[in-house]
Amino acid sequence: MGETSWTFLLVGSVAAVGAALTVGTLLALVRYHRTGVFPGREDADGEVTGMQLVALWVRAGLGVVIAAIGVWWLIAADLI
Repeated sequence: MGETSWTFLLVGSVAAVGAALTVGTLLALVRYHRTGVFPGREDADGEVTGMQLVALWVRAGLGVVIAAIGVWWLIAADLI
């Protein structure tokens, strides 16, 4: 493998992790709003605080930022 291949694997992995973080967190939020079951909590009786919801939105935003940086890095390195 050449240097370009390793760079693509590294940078592509960063973009993929960011995208997975975003999609997974947003799907967890959709599940919570649809079923009322908070991610990582099996009992539906516990009360969900506003900070827990904010933490999920921050995690989704962080995933978008990481994915955008990965895609920008791929473009800057002329790999896509």
